Amino acid sequence: MSRTVQRLRRRVLPNLRHLGGTRLRRCRCCGRLSLIVSLSPGEEVKRCLLCGANLRYELLAAELRKLYLGHLEVLELDPGSPLRGLLAGSRSYQRSYYAPGVEPGTPGPAGSRCEDITRLTFADASLDLIVSSDVLEHVPDLEAALAETARVLRPGGLHLFTVPPRERTRKRPPEEPEYHSDPLDPNGILAVWDIGPDAPAHFDRADLKLDIAAGPEGIDRRVVWRARKT
Repeated sequence: MSRTVQRLRRRVLPNLRHLGGTRLRRCRCCGRLSLIVSLSPGEEVKRCLLCGANLRYELLAAELRKLYLGHLEVLELDPGSPLRGLLAGSRSYQRSYYAPGVEPGTPGPAGSRCEDITRLTFADASLDLIVSSDVLEHVPDLEAALAETARVLRPGGLHLFTVPPRERTRKRPPEEPEYHSDPLDPNGILAVWDIGPDAPAHFDRADLKLDIAAGPEGIDRRVVWRARKT
């Protein structure tokens, strides 16, 4: 059975009852009038029919439009996100994926390359912007990931990111495994962290400060986090 059919049977068919939440409106990611097709009670599987964006990508797109992207060198930690049309207008735009056992810098699908957020292949102070959506909660050494963010960003540079909202920040205990869907792995990917509003108290550094740039919004109380290089 093909992966597409498996995904259809596992994720789409059981959620057809939520189609009543489908709406016609302008997508804040691609900017086009579109059907936002609903396959979930929350916003995670309410997606633009044209670009595939859900609420977290729409929130990121709204923040990105506030920046002068044409002057920025950008890394997105996603090989095929709905933001790629918007970010393609940057001065330089590199998309990345992560695969265990693959050497960082290895070329991947559609012009992307393998990168490990805890040991990026980019030079010091070589980027203006990093964008990631629901990535950092899967990184076991989150402190190392933020240290690398600080290393590769220029002063004033940003890492805009989303993570699933939680009430408080903690490293998840092994006896409470939680897996999230992963387009690169049909088995899903383990969530290592819960990240809540208290994240700055846990992860602020002398050279990197966290705050909430947008939100909360929607039933899922989604926010966009901003890590700024000082």
